[in-house]
Amino acid sequence: MEQKYGKVLHLGIVVADMKKAVSIFETEMGIGPWDIEEHAPFFYDKKVNDSIGMDFAAAMFRKDGYEIEVIEPIGPSIYMDFLKEHGPGVHHVMLESKEHYTETLAMAKRVSGREPALSVRFPDDTPIVFYADMLKEIGLLLEVGNTDLQQ
Repeated sequence: MEQKYGKVLHLGIVVADMKKAVSIFETEMGIGPWDIEEHAPFFYDKKVNDSIGMDFAAAMFRKDGYEIEVIEPIGPSIYMDFLKEHGPGVHHVMLESKEHYTETLAMAKRVSGREPALSVRFPDDTPIVFYADMLKEIGLLLEVGNTDLQQ
């Protein structure tokens, strides 16, 4: 079988205290600098699963073609649910792929029988990003972006 997915491009990590986590990454691990957002205004008016909007604090480290995102939930969200259920840890991963987002979502549904754990759309229903849910099968929420938006 041809390899469809490759290297890790992005790790999404959920924590209770983003500033503390970033400080540890910087001072103890030498990982930085970070772009920090205290809130996520981009998501305020987006369709998020069955509701509108979500808010979280996030810090993003980008280097050599990969990203580490540290997320601190502020209000109700998939991130808050994860933190309450599992505690802090790796929440989602994006892998390099040439697959169209619709193919990845279809594959995940074949594997798990479930819809994405997260679906974010513009108000006009244009897809933005998804977390393909294969947690029970391979221990992974796979972040999938709308590749049409990247062209």
